[in-house]
Amino acid sequence: MKTTKNHIEELQNRLAANHTLQSDIEYILNYLAYCEYELILYMVKKNIWSGIIPPPPDDFVKGEGTVELGLFSYWFHNVNLLDLSMFTPAQQEDIKRLIYVANLFLGKTQFNSINYNALKTADLIYEDGSVLSMERYATYDQGWFIAFLNLLQTVINTAWYNNGTFPTVKPPVIPLVGKMPHMVKIAIIGDWGAGNPNAKAVMDLLIKQDVDYIIHVGDVYYGGTPLATDPNGTLYYDPGEEVNNLINLWPSGFNGKSFTLNSNHEMYSGANGLFYNAYGVNGTSTPFSAHQGSSCFALTFGDWTLLGLDSAFESKVADAFMTGSLGDANGTQVNWIKSLKLNPNKTIVLTHHNGFADDTTSGSPLWAELRNALGGDPFAWYWGHVHNGIVYKMPITIPSSSKVPGFTTRTYARCLGHAALPYGVASNLVGKPIDYKADNVKPNSNELYNGFAVISLSTNSNGIMENISEGFYDVCGSPSQPRYYRRLL
Repeated sequence: MKTTKNHIEELQNRLAANHTLQSDIEYILNYLAYCEYELILYMVKKNIWSGIIPPPPDDFVKGEGTVELGLFSYWFHNVNLLDLSMFTPAQQEDIKRLIYVANLFLGKTQFNSINYNALKTADLIYEDGSVLSMERYATYDQGWFIAFLNLLQTVINTAWYNNGTFPTVKPPVIPLVGKMPHMVKIAIIGDWGAGNPNAKAVMDLLIKQDVDYIIHVGDVYYGGTPLATDPNGTLYYDPGEEVNNLINLWPSGFNGKSFTLNSNHEMYSGANGLFYNAYGVNGTSTPFSAHQGSSCFALTFGDWTLLGLDSAFESKVADAFMTGSLGDANGTQVNWIKSLKLNPNKTIVLTHHNGFADDTTSGSPLWAELRNALGGDPFAWYWGHVHNGIVYKMPITIPSSSKVPGFTTRTYARCLGHAALPYGVASNLVGKPIDYKADNVKPNSNELYNGFAVISLSTNSNGIMENISEGFYDVCGSPSQPRYYRRLL
């Protein structure tokens, strides 16, 4: 039987023998230093940081880290603060071994117990609306740290679905058919796979809209892990999240009329849960059988197309898949998009990742990738990833940043990553080019109600689109009256 020392030496030897693997681990862990410093700067701004303000990490650029991972470096160095009681003694030892090896590549934390305890009791809402507390699914719920350990497991064991190569399964092209002639209603939810009361309340209200199809733009928490019996399943802590928090809670009656997109969180477990459990590539029955094993799809209605894309599979492990990508300009996904020869002005795009910063201060490389693949900007683009409900003005101008050129677009851009997780009022959206943002505050709380969107499409008797409208709902509103409504066409 291997001892703890043997296991640690085995991990070290595996990393030493594979320079690419070691480089990936170093990049990921270096990223945590940027994230920690983003959190420190925010605590300084809120006057709750005690002591000397430490210097920034080498090459730090504000905005390149994320406060979501701001405590991870501190937890790596203070494993005694982690509640591992849900795991068996053997799993606890395995987690500690993994943390020990990670610490060999991780720099020192600049946090300390005084500031850690101050953060625990501060009850802050971050600029983007993130709840900086330790309640379940809030930003510093330790479940996110376990998901990060699952990401390390994927990287160290090279356990990516399809060996990390974008699947070549041809995505389906599906004509939409609604209950009413010449009309179809589609619900769009984002970041819903939490299995919590918020997610249940959102789905209960959604069902009352009598929609024809449901599209989930991704994220199953904490890391969309596969079942332990699936390929690579035994690698992961808390296996079965994709089944428990998505599949088992999906409403009946929508088999074959449901779609779910890849996301950064599902990539933490190598997208194994997504493909084996949600898409059923191993032959299992699933509500998402319409995907036919592909993480992309094209839904046609009249002379228009709804294009669901995978912005996660070929994004970068170095920033924990936080920035979306469609992959290489001549890669499988981009070539498929080009092969469809779509009219961008009659295309509605859906991805998990956002095309520009939630506060409109900078763009994402994803925007240019989509524009080049599609041959122009789409009519509309719905995304999740950011836990908020936001309707941006059209046209909108996004300024240049140090890494991404600016652009002006007439795309109707929407964010709807607010279907399950706790979130609050985002101060960084004040005064921005926004027509609507979720703002319905729960009683005796600084958090907002969760919600979703419904789009309605209708054609004339010749199949020509004559109406596209959208409504944004939240669980405290009337089932029949959206909090925001607009006709787009």
